[in-house]
Amino acid sequence: MKLNPIREFIIGSRLRNRFALFAVLLAVAPVLTLGGVSLFLIDLSHRQDVSQLELQLIDQKIEEIEKFFADTLGILEIRVGFEQKSEIERSQQEFVLEGLLAENRAFEEVSLVNLFGMETAKKMRFKEGAELLDVSRLEFFKKGASGSNFIGGVYYTLSGPMITLAAPVRNRNNDIIQVVSAEVNLSQITRVIEKARLGTVGYAVLVDRDGSVVAHGSNANVVSGTDLVRLSRVSAVLGGATLDALGEQDRYRSFFGGIDAIGAAKKVPGVGWAILAEWPINDADALIRDIRNEVTVLALFSILAVLLFAPFFAGRLIKPIRALEAGAREIARGNFEKLVVIKTGDELEDLGSTFNKMSKGLKRLKELQEEFVFIAAHDLRAPVTVIRGYISMLFGEEAEKLSPKAMDYLTQVNHGAERLAQLAQDLLVVARSEAGKISIKVLPISIADVIKAALVEVEPQARAKQIVLEYITAQNDDKVLADIERVKEVMANLLTNAVKYTQEGGSVKIFHETKDSSFITHVGDNGIGIPKAAQTEIFQKFYRVPSHRAHGVEGTGLGLFIVKQLVEKMGGKIWFKSEEGKGSTFSFSLRIYGSRTK
Repeated sequence: MKLNPIREFIIGSRLRNRFALFAVLLAVAPVLTLGGVSLFLIDLSHRQDVSQLELQLIDQKIEEIEKFFADTLGILEIRVGFEQKSEIERSQQEFVLEGLLAENRAFEEVSLVNLFGMETAKKMRFKEGAELLDVSRLEFFKKGASGSNFIGGVYYTLSGPMITLAAPVRNRNNDIIQVVSAEVNLSQITRVIEKARLGTVGYAVLVDRDGSVVAHGSNANVVSGTDLVRLSRVSAVLGGATLDALGEQDRYRSFFGGIDAIGAAKKVPGVGWAILAEWPINDADALIRDIRNEVTVLALFSILAVLLFAPFFAGRLIKPIRALEAGAREIARGNFEKLVVIKTGDELEDLGSTFNKMSKGLKRLKELQEEFVFIAAHDLRAPVTVIRGYISMLFGEEAEKLSPKAMDYLTQVNHGAERLAQLAQDLLVVARSEAGKISIKVLPISIADVIKAALVEVEPQARAKQIVLEYITAQNDDKVLADIERVKEVMANLLTNAVKYTQEGGSVKIFHETKDSSFITHVGDNGIGIPKAAQTEIFQKFYRVPSHRAHGVEGTGLGLFIVKQLVEKMGGKIWFKSEEGKGSTFSFSLRIYGSRTK
């Protein structure tokens, strides 16, 4: 019962539905996989990018802080021009201090201390008449007097965070003669931190070695000096850890404003401070969210398109398959005339064309089969039976009446009759070869004896056409691994073909050569040759050269096929060279007895 077109489309055939399901699975699975992998890789890449941006910002700020201290301490490292180990003259000390204040705007107070720990001169930027103190017990004096630069802890004033720096004063001989100290305003550093930005709202935080906030760039109301050491991230970084913003622990609720942020942090070498970079997740992931949405929409759109169009493509595939199915049914009925018509412009059309060629090939094969049965029944069995019957009678009752020469002739005729009988047996050889059941007994043999025996058999045919048979024996007496009867069959076939396809007065030459571990036999003639178009088919079953010059030459087209099968079964190879009108040379190789093949 035929369904209406709409219902047929909805229900469809089982094969079409399978094709459609296969197409959906084949298309949807990669889309889902690719979408998932893309989202994963995008997220991974984004995390790497955020980490790199935060760490780059931190490294940049660390570099600026290190430069600040290098420049500041470089100013304090005073070296005087005299060689005596005495402090700077009192009249010059205030001049030196005024120069320091003028050179660096961050200095708010500078002083010179003698080696006994007493301040000998002091200058303040915003105050006159500073009191001179005994600082012999303070850490900055001890460090400076011992020859080291000193960077103190941060302390917080109304004007902002401050720090104490100190350095030794040396003479020309590098002797320490005094210590210079400075109270330094960190406003330059705080401005650097406050201006640092990640995206639109990401910021940096600077804490001192005690975990107190020195400066930050967030909008949160957190003042300088706020203690953050209780935060695990801050204490970890002050302890020497580096946070890279890649782990889940690096996504947390920030102390600054209570927002979810992505954070990285490093310790500042030399001063023991720490810099934290925090980027609110909403801002950091804004771009990635848009990309995720686009990938998701694209994947869903692709899946929907596949679901809609898969049935149409499946139906397009099914139509030519149904045409092939109908053609196959016709072939099964024995009708090789009906051709399959497929016009799709793709591989399916090529398949239809190949199917039609196959149909023609099957038709030709059927014709060859019928021709072969006819030849086998009439041209082989009947003549062979008659010939062998009469020869048997002559060898029996009439043998005494025959002359020795007649007996010799009859013997050769009998050999020929046996060869014809063997031809029928060749059909079994073909069948057994294709089934892998052909019998080969490989033994060391002398091929020269086999060739001479084959020449005796073919000599009457050659003499009848006045064809000269020439055999050039090999210089060495190498034995080959082969079946003596099969080699004889091969030689008889090649020699018979050479004689059959050589004109009267021609010649056939047999010669050998040794190459590596192979013993090669060549059978050459100066006959009609093989057309170039036929040379690729010459070893096929039942193939005969379609040449007017070969007209009248009897044969079934099995000889060379059997020869190739036999040579290869004995572990050899066969090939030929031929030029139409100039003759052919067939060559086959056999393994030399005692040689080792690679």
